[in-house]
Formats: sequence, C-alpha cells, structure tokens
Amino acid sequence: MTDDQHNSSGSNEDEKDEKFIPLDAVTKVIQEDGRWIVMLNVQSWEPKQDEHPVANNWNRINDYSTEAEAKVAASWIEKSANRPIRPPTGF
Repeated sequence: MTDDQHNSSGSNEDEKDEKFIPLDAVTKVIQEDGRWIVMLNVQSWEPKQDEHPVANNWNRINDYSTEAEAKVAASWIEKSANRPIRPPTGF
C-alpha cells in the first residue's frame, strides 16, 4: 500500500479534533444525607471551545456509610483513572 492510499483511508483531521482528550482525574469525598459520596472529575481538553478549552466532567461514583471507606475507595478510583494505559501488544 502506498502512502497516498494509506492517507486517503476515510479519516480526516476534523474527526481528530473531536476526540476526547483526558488531562487528569481527581476524586472528591463529600457528605450528603448522612452518606459519604465519592465524586470523580475527569478534566478533558475540548479544542472547539475557544474561551474554556478545559472541561470538568464530574460524575458520582458511589456512596459509602463511613468517611474512611469513601476515602479508601476514592484513592483507588483516582489511581486507576490516572494510570497510563499501554496499547495492546497482541498474543
């Protein structure tokens, strides 16, 4: 396959600009109605937005009965969300 054939394979630069590009993940533990809630914020780069290209995406993960349980869960979730993911190498 030549370079010309490879470059004309249906992908264009506009599709690349619309990709979700995560920057960082942060957790927060808050108390709500007597339960401890773990919230996850995934900050992402949105190049189409000129004024605020960094978007915060807060998601409620789970609720726990004690603050200690929630803090342990939050640390595990944050570490997992921030870990580098290697591309698959095959079998």
